[in-house]
Amino acid sequence: MIRWAIFAGLAVVATALFGKSAGGGQAVAGAVLSNGLLIAVFGLTMMFYRPAVYRSSRAVTLIAVAFAVILAIAAAVARNDPARPELIPIALAAVLFSVLFDTRVSLFASVILATLVGLQAPYHGSSTLFLLLIVGAASAFSVRVIRRRDQAYYSILVTAGAYALAELGIGLAAGTPAHAIWYAILVGGINSVVSVALALMLLPPLEEFTGIDTYLKLLEWSDLNRPLLRRLSVEAPGTFAHTMRIANLAEAACDAIGANGLLARVGAYYHDVGKIKKPEYFVENQPRGRNPHDKLKPATSAAIIRNHVREGVELAEEHGLPVGLQAFITEHHGTGRITYFLQKARERDGNGVDPADFEYPGPVPQTAETAICMLADGVEASAHVLHDATPQKIREVIDHIVRQRIEQGQLREAPLTLKQLEVVKEQFARVLIGMYHHRIDYPSATGGVTSEFASSAPA
Repeated sequence: MIRWAIFAGLAVVATALFGKSAGGGQAVAGAVLSNGLLIAVFGLTMMFYRPAVYRSSRAVTLIAVAFAVILAIAAAVARNDPARPELIPIALAAVLFSVLFDTRVSLFASVILATLVGLQAPYHGSSTLFLLLIVGAASAFSVRVIRRRDQAYYSILVTAGAYALAELGIGLAAGTPAHAIWYAILVGGINSVVSVALALMLLPPLEEFTGIDTYLKLLEWSDLNRPLLRRLSVEAPGTFAHTMRIANLAEAACDAIGANGLLARVGAYYHDVGKIKKPEYFVENQPRGRNPHDKLKPATSAAIIRNHVREGVELAEEHGLPVGLQAFITEHHGTGRITYFLQKARERDGNGVDPADFEYPGPVPQTAETAICMLADGVEASAHVLHDATPQKIREVIDHIVRQRIEQGQLREAPLTLKQLEVVKEQFARVLIGMYHHRIDYPSATGGVTSEFASSAPA
């Protein structure tokens, strides 16, 4: 209801902005109805085809505000004589929507926004609708994902080119003088520069407002010199190395099934940061032969292991880690059991052990990326145990871990199909086989190292 109230308010705002030209009460009612129907089409499309965007009140609010700003500028432009639709910054909204949501949302929003402006009385019978449709579509397609700083220039050029072609077509069809066509093209080019630049300037605060993790934000958090990752590499080097291997597995698998590979990689970087608090209690950080768990009760050991999830969330919140990345911390173990210490507790105390004391808090993975991180975590740890990591054994380990997680119900809420899981397993095998490939012995006579290596250093 809140979302539809926002959409209804937008229809009223659109009518109010152009109120002076709407006429009497009957005309105003007709304008509200027309605007409302058009916005309702947009709302229904979001509800059915982009439910994640529709369910976010902040995303809907952002869209409504962007629409209102463009409509307000269009209303101001309409008061000029003559009106210059090339001043309407539809590219601002199109670029923002493409980066924050996706190209399809941006394209459809641009079409609705262009039609909404063209529907208003001051623009009836003009070329405004055509111009805004062309420019909005070009802007939406010009920037899908910003990966480099110089992509802004490409977006500006595409948007300016769309203005130029549209204005040229309109001018030639109407017999407009050449100087007037060139002036309109110049204004459109300036609008392109301002709109794209402003969109990129507004992107960081709007990312925070909507909670959307764009490619640029993920790249920022992938910097291994970030304080949290620096601490992980120094204070828990074994965990850091384990994290890097999981990141490679998760990214390759996500890319192969069309999921967000960068999100999976960066999420994997942070999934075990809670181990910073007590690194010596995790096997990958322990020197051979020294295990502090040997002096603890199984329940105490399980509590320490389980708490790395809670402590990871605390560190993530302290360092301002985005919510989308925090999900990897809470979901990479799901509600699985710490079976090693559960079994030790049963051997020690019999059947009086409560299994709930040996379970991770969850939730189970909610996205393809966190689910694949869970699988990569289990697969990498298990493959690392193999003494003779042949390709066949690696594939058997992968099959075992994936089957086990399915039987435990850990993937029940993740949007992964069986076909996708087969692709994921194949990618895991490809990467792991590359990690554990066999190298030839180098003759010791030449200073090389063989499988029977023994130090020649003096005792």
